[in-house]
Amino acid sequence: MKVERFVSSRKSLRLGVISGALRKPQSGLTLVELLVVLVVLAALGGILSVTLSDGASLTGTDGIERTDEEIATRATMTEVRDAMMGTSLSEPGYFQDTGSLPERLGGLISQSVAGEGDFDPARKRGWRGPYVYDTGSPYENYVESDGSDNFDDDGGNPYGQAGDPAILDAWGKPLILQESANDDARLVSAGPNRVLETDPDSSVDANRGDDLILFLLSSDPNL
Repeated sequence: MKVERFVSSRKSLRLGVISGALRKPQSGLTLVELLVVLVVLAALGGILSVTLSDGASLTGTDGIERTDEEIATRATMTEVRDAMMGTSLSEPGYFQDTGSLPERLGGLISQSVAGEGDFDPARKRGWRGPYVYDTGSPYENYVESDGSDNFDDDGGNPYGQAGDPAILDAWGKPLILQESANDDARLVSAGPNRVLETDPDSSVDANRGDDLILFLLSSDPNL
């Protein structure tokens, strides 16, 4: 009996030593180390708050600095382009459904603005929107009545009319659709200064000001 207890105790001791060797020794942070971690986290928090503040510059993967408003506006313009032009045969847009571009961007939301008939499945033609969500933002609420923000084309015809639903950029101005005489079509945001400066019949940088432009039927000649 004594021999069995001795062997058993030796076996338990040996197993305990082996299992202990497989466990990592536990260790904790000292008070000084904890304070250092807290200081680093506080510094990182300060940097992050500056980076995400209104108008802060962010550098994209292409190395170009852009503000958060510009990033948001470009994302909105891309969504509008996809809704207008379609992304595939299974996800057609306004252009594929109707065979043309809307006269005004409000036509993506309202059939009455688009002036198109109902979609005919047999012909695969017609309006079957809305192609983008209606934000409830009427065009006239976001443009200057005196024309100081240039939201009209060279002929004085507005890019939107009273009651048209508007699609806004991050600066609170409507995106507009320009179609020039040379068959260029593009989405334009008035940019940070909220004044539309792009000449509809020109694609030269000097005529753009700080406007943001997304071409629909051709590539941007300045890229």
